[in-house]
Amino acid sequence: MKGLLTKISNQIIKRCRAKINKDDMLEGDVEKCMLDLDESIACCKEWKIICLKMQGLIKKYSSRKGWSLDDDETIFAENEAFI
Repeated sequence: MKGLLTKISNQIIKRCRAKINKDDMLEGDVEKCMLDLDESIACCKEWKIICLKMQGLIKKYSSRKGWSLDDDETIFAENEAFI
């Protein structure tokens, strides 16, 4: 499960990078660039919130033990670095 979540995290970063246009930055469209950066940061933060919320629901309603994101923050390490 952690491998899948890490791959999804990496895909989110890839899409955020594609959204941020370096030409806008260099041509002086600062407002658009700042908006793109803010949206990318919000997306990465929201992804982590969603994962942790779902983990809480799984723990609450599942009889299986052992699946936890608390012990392994590496899933979000690249997202945190990107932010």
